[in-house]
Amino acid sequence: RKSFKSPFPPLSDEDKGDLAYDEGALLDGLGTVSAALDALQAGGIIGHWEISIPTDDYGEVVTIAIDDDISLGAQALLREGRSGLALNGSVVTAITRAALKKVGVTAAIDAFFLDPSTTKQDVFDPSQLLLNLSNIKGT
Repeated sequence: RKSFKSPFPPLSDEDKGDLAYDEGALLDGLGTVSAALDALQAGGIIGHWEISIPTDDYGEVVTIAIDDDISLGAQALLREGRSGLALNGSVVTAITRAALKKVGVTAAIDAFFLDPSTTKQDVFDPSQLLLNLSNIKGT
């Protein structure tokens, strides 16, 4: 929990809906993810990153955004036809899933590859990874 960092303010009691998980456990898991992302950034594997728990979703969604992930090309290839595997194309997805499992939290994790410079498919060259965690529950 101490390692969790976000540029966004924490949820207020008014912002929280009826959470299906222990908030402290989620923050502990996200703290582990934060520490891992710090290490990947220090090693030059990823660029800037941020984790947010949007207030307008009442704590039911978490977003992890990662810039300049050098493994995006490999992730796209690994995702092809391998949806049942633990890695499923993304080291960050595997780290997130393991960190949450360790604290008794499960979530659906959807990964998106983004190219902020264009919307044209013929010049699409993604440089950002966006993870969307939803259906967050305690086990």
